[in-house]
Amino acid sequence: MTYSIFIIDDHKIVRDGLKAILLGYPEYEVAGEAASGEEAKRKIENLNPDIVFVDLRLPDANGALLIQELIRLKPQSKFILLTAEPNALDLQRAQHAGASGFLGKDINSDEYIRAMAAVMAGKKYISQSFSHLLVEDASDLSIRELEILQLLADGLPYKQIADKLSISPRTVETHKNNLLKKLDVGTPIELVKKALKTGLIKG
Repeated sequence: MTYSIFIIDDHKIVRDGLKAILLGYPEYEVAGEAASGEEAKRKIENLNPDIVFVDLRLPDANGALLIQELIRLKPQSKFILLTAEPNALDLQRAQHAGASGFLGKDINSDEYIRAMAAVMAGKKYISQSFSHLLVEDASDLSIRELEILQLLADGLPYKQIADKLSISPRTVETHKNNLLKKLDVGTPIELVKKALKTGLIKG
């Protein structure tokens, strides 16, 4: 059986590299590719790929959120997120959207093949280098808590965070207090430092 692959990445060298890997495996064939979210949505509409690789950082889209859109178009496809800079918020978003695989861009060709075989068998595949962001520190944090954590790290005051997320400042403070307990720290500064050190958020 042959599985069709669609690759979404704004770097041609990444797309070409993945295509070169797949040349050695006749059971996989590249059905299409795109360099942006809009191009991907336009092209994928007329295709039925078995596996879609999605870069996290695209010029016009966040890959985790793009998966959420594409999975509505192609619910039968398996989606694998590619990233060189993993953080818990984006990985949790992608997982919540229905992604089946999470790969770092520094992996070798064998791991790409293992990941594809796993997702086609109905399993999830997570690169070992950042698996803790999905199964350890972040497992007890909601997407909303991770969003607030990131905005606190960006230096936004409660009022701005509340406006940005369409919630009340009191709700922001409640989430902050919950985060302090879950990450076992005493102050917002310690909270942000620990989140950055463990890779839960990006600096």
